[in-house]
This record gives sequence, structure tokens and C-alpha cells, in this order.
Amino acid sequence: MIRRTFSIVALGLAALLSALPSARAASFDYIASSDGTPLCVYETGNPQGRPLLFIHGFSQSYAVFKRQFESDLAKDFRIVAFDLRGHGCSGKPWSEAAYAGTKIWADDVAAVIAARKLVRPVIVGWSFGGYVTVDFVRHYGNDVAAALVLIGSNAGLPPAPTDPAALAKLAAQREANKTLPPDIELQMRNGKQFVSLMTAKPAPQDMQDIMFATNQMMPPYARRAMSALALTNDDMVTKITAPVFFHVGTRDLSQPNDVIRAVAARMPKASVQTFEGAGHALFIDSPEEFNAALRQLVQSLPTR
Repeated sequence: MIRRTFSIVALGLAALLSALPSARAASFDYIASSDGTPLCVYETGNPQGRPLLFIHGFSQSYAVFKRQFESDLAKDFRIVAFDLRGHGCSGKPWSEAAYAGTKIWADDVAAVIAARKLVRPVIVGWSFGGYVTVDFVRHYGNDVAAALVLIGSNAGLPPAPTDPAALAKLAAQREANKTLPPDIELQMRNGKQFVSLMTAKPAPQDMQDIMFATNQMMPPYARRAMSALALTNDDMVTKITAPVFFHVGTRDLSQPNDVIRAVAARMPKASVQTFEGAGHALFIDSPEEFNAALRQLVQSLPTR
């Protein structure tokens, strides 16, 4: 009787699974960027769906988007993410030249798109990932991506600061990063503080663990090399013709909403959506709201 009941349940489960949209089990792989740096690539979701390419922020990893990978977004969309050079499971070149300028970061994105044969992906860039997204458009044009989603990122699009106090603060931060010692205990203290600043409320423990672990995986020499990046893209404001969606949390102190709105107003096709009570990593603070918003905007785009 128990065996028969189990068989009936198993058959019912198989029928249910067969009725769900086709989904690919998560996969992990390495590809080579333009200079040979190995990039760790993650993929999940519906192989027939519109591709979404996620790009993480500074000192983080593809894994920070766990709440998106495991959501119903994976039923309808092909989801690809990767670790930037110097980050997570990707290669960490020793040479400072391997992190310099905008082209090498754009090349990393292009390498993933080519290797995975992504057709007109929606590029979703968080924080520093927003800068990399604009770097990609700068060097590869507006026609490759169907749209850009910039999360908690102004992507360097506002005018560069001219205020002496702001410039002095920026110079001090860069100088501190340039002299960052390979001190494990210091890096652990900084990592814990970093995690606490990413969300408006304490993140779930699994997300805290992911953010802390990946923060520790970035070596001080890579941090020092990246401190020299200019991070200014104000010349691109009117050149980006692809649809741009800014997503910002109302409690993200790093991205004043009025600054983002001022940038969006100058762009050909840009809009701003705010997430009440969310911080810098709003997709962790408000995952259901963010996932629903991402689904809606992707479905609003013209079909491929």
C-alpha cells in the first residue's frame, strides 16, 4: 500500500514538473576574456527565454543575486551572471594594467555575451556593475543590449564633482585604497562593515555570508589597482540610446534620488523607479518587489 501510494505521488509530481516551463539546471563554467583572464560564468533559467545578464558590484560576486536566480524569473528568462576580473571565482591578474581604463571591463562583458551566444540581452548592473555596463555601451554600441537596468548606480553619468571638499574626500579615499595593506584582520573588519552598509535592514544570514565571503575573496592588490579608475561617464549621457531603467532605494545614502532623476531627465530613454525603505542592495532588501519590477520592464520591451 505504501509502495503504491508512493508511485501515485511520484507520477503526479512528474506530471506537474512536465507542465512547468523548461528550465536549465544551474551551471558554472570558465571562459577567457580578451587578455586571457578566466571569468567564472553562472547560468540558470529558461534557455528559450530572453537573456538577462547580471553584473555585480565592487568586491562582490554573481552569487549576490541569489534571490533572483531562485525566483520565478528563472521560469521565463535565461539568466546569466559572471564574476568580474579580480572578484569572486574569476581570475585576479597581478598587473595594474589589467584593471586600467574602460575597455578591459567592456571586453569582459563582450566575452561573456559571445561565449554564451546571448542575443539582445537585458544587462542588469548593480553599483560598480553599472559603470561596467556603460563601459560596454561605450565600446560596443547601443545595439547589442535590449535595455540597461542600473541598480543603486549612477554609472558615472552625473557631471564630475568640482566642489573642493568633495574632490578632497575622493582623493583621500583613493589614496587610502592605493596603500591598502594585505592585512587579513583589517580586511575582515572592513568586510563586516561593508556588509552592514549594503542593506537598509539586516540582510538574511545566507546573503550576509555571501557578501562577506566574496568581499574577502578580492585581494588587496586588485583593490589598489581599481582605485585608479576614473569612474566618469558624463560624456555618455546623450549617447546611450538603449532604454535605461534606474532602480534606487530611498535609503541608499550613496545614490541621492534627485541626482539620479536629474541624470535620467537628460537621457533619450531613461526612467527611475524608487524602492521605498530599501538600501544600496535593494534586490536583497526588497527581492519580491525588485523581481516583479524587473519582470514587468523586461516584458514591456519589444520582442526580439
